[in-house]
Parts: sequence; C-alpha cells; structure tokens
Amino acid sequence: MPNQTNKTVSSLSWVIITGLGFVLFVAAAVILMIFSNKAANLSPQVYFFLLVFVGLIASGFLFGALKAHAKYSGKFYGGTLSLGGPAVILFLIIYFGLKLAPTAGSFDAKFIVFGDTTKNELVNSGLLKVLLNKPDSARIENGVVTFTELPVSLLGKPITVTPSVAGYYRQSQQLTIPVDGHTPIELHLKKQPDSLTVSGLVVDLQGQPVPNVLIVLANGLYKTNADQLGNFSFNLPIKDGTELPVRVYRDNKLRYNNTQIFSPKTPLTLQLTKL
Repeated sequence: MPNQTNKTVSSLSWVIITGLGFVLFVAAAVILMIFSNKAANLSPQVYFFLLVFVGLIASGFLFGALKAHAKYSGKFYGGTLSLGGPAVILFLIIYFGLKLAPTAGSFDAKFIVFGDTTKNELVNSGLLKVLLNKPDSARIENGVVTFTELPVSLLGKPITVTPSVAGYYRQSQQLTIPVDGHTPIELHLKKQPDSLTVSGLVVDLQGQPVPNVLIVLANGLYKTNADQLGNFSFNLPIKDGTELPVRVYRDNKLRYNNTQIFSPKTPLTLQLTKL
C-alpha cells in the first residue's frame, strides 16, 4: 500500500509541474503572436530553447502514464537507437520543430541622413527615394528614414538612393545594405551654396521706367543692365535678407547710391535722384 501511495503522489507531481510549464509556454506563445512582427527575428538560440522546453513539457506530462525506454546497440555512430514512450514525443517535437523553424522573410532598413560629410548635422525635412525592387520614397524625420518589410534577398546588396532635400544637391548614391539588416545606413548629403534671384525696376522721380542703366552691387562685385522697360534681375550667391550697397549709373554718371535688403519675395524699386 505505501508503495502505491508514493507512485500516485509522484505521478500527480509530474502533472502539476508539467501543467505549470505548459501554462508558461502558452503565455509565451501568446506574447509572440501579439508581437508577431518581431517573432521572425528570434535568434536560433532562443528558438531552440523554446523548442526543447515544449518538448520536455510534452514528455514530462506523459511520464505519469507511459513508461519511457531507450536502447542502443552497435558500434558508435553505426549502431541503432530504439526509443519508446515519452522520449519519442520529445525527439519528434525537436526534430519537426527544427525542420519547420521560422525564417525571417523581411527586415526594416534604417537610414540616418546627415547634412554634411561629418555627423554634426542631421537633415530634418525632405524625401529619400530608394530604388529597391521598385521605386519607393519616405519622408525624412529627425534625420531618420525607415523602409519596412524589405525582402531578405536585399541583405548585403547595393541599392540606389536619391535625396530630395531643399538646399542640398539631388545626387544619387549607391549604398550597400548591411548583411545583418539591423545596422543603420549612413547617408551624407552635399549642401548647395546659398543663392537667390532678385528682380527690380529702375524709375525716375516721376515713377517712369528708366531703360539701359547700369546697376552695380557690392562695390562692383555684381553688375547688370536694365532692359528697355527698366527691369533688371540678379542671381546672387547670398542669403535671403542680405544687405548690399547699390549704385546706378546712367551715361557713366552716378544717379543712385544707397543700400538695399535683398529678398526674392520683395522686388526692388530703385528711384534715381536725378537724370
């Protein structure tokens, strides 16, 4: 009688232990399904651990009802192995689990866009166009662009990227996607020099257009002539709001001498003091 009692307690203990383990495994499975976008990125070590864990749970649960046995005969690797009972369940789960192990079918490529050759300035606006299997584009936010669910066949392959950012050259670059699929890809843009186009009109004291006069900026650094209607324009390598000295000559005589603030938003009107 005592022996039978010990056997009953032992079997019940197996059921309780494996039952708790099964609950923990189900909880882990639910968490993985909720975060299914990350499930494919499980490392082989973690996946193998979970696989062995569920195999042991299934086998341990059956130990209370079945008798496990294993028999080996032969010489080393050329021999035969005979398994029975819960041990078979354990090895079957591990075998088919490894055979059907999930593989990552996609990855996310992260680009960090710098506004110079160093890493001191991030680009915070504009678009980044990428030529993958098909053209794609995404907005640059806080210097970062992420393209999601790219096929793993692109890992380690060169791709063509084209930035579209105001104030920077739109030059295509060829970059290589890291093999691991996790390392950010750095993109360094080349900044365009400041420039703006300013237009204006030359008039006399009565407000009538004055044709064919010479307009000189910045003490002779920039020059142009007004047309027959007194209109003129400059394309200047300066920032919006820059103030420069302006002189206007008519018949080689100075008719206007003052400073002006240059902006493409506000056309200039230069009124000659005398003709």
